[in-house]
Amino acid sequence: MKRIKCKLLVVVLLSVIFTSCSHSYVERNKKAGNAVVEKIESYKKMNNSLPNSLQEIEQNEVINGVLFSYWKIDSVNYMLGFGTTLGEGIYYFSDTRQWEDRLRGIGNWEDKLREKENND
Repeated sequence: MKRIKCKLLVVVLLSVIFTSCSHSYVERNKKAGNAVVEKIESYKKMNNSLPNSLQEIEQNEVINGVLFSYWKIDSVNYMLGFGTTLGEGIYYFSDTRQWEDRLRGIGNWEDKLREKENND
């Protein structure tokens, strides 16, 4: 019985640690992403268009060891995102100016996503 309680305690502690680390990872990268969003918005204001890539705003795609992806959807919409776990990510949508944990439609994003995957 003591062994089961000990194992259960270890599992609970590991879950708490993982959850708190995961939350801080997401928040830290949202903060880094917000700085990129500011650069994109500044570029948009100065040029009346969105940058075609992060390189156009002199922004490295890797920030603090995390890969950020940028998708220019159309002349006004874009997405920025980073991975959290295998196959999952957090995405910034310019139409709502919000970070979300699921992909959703925005402009013609599916066509742009396929185009970016084919170019990579």
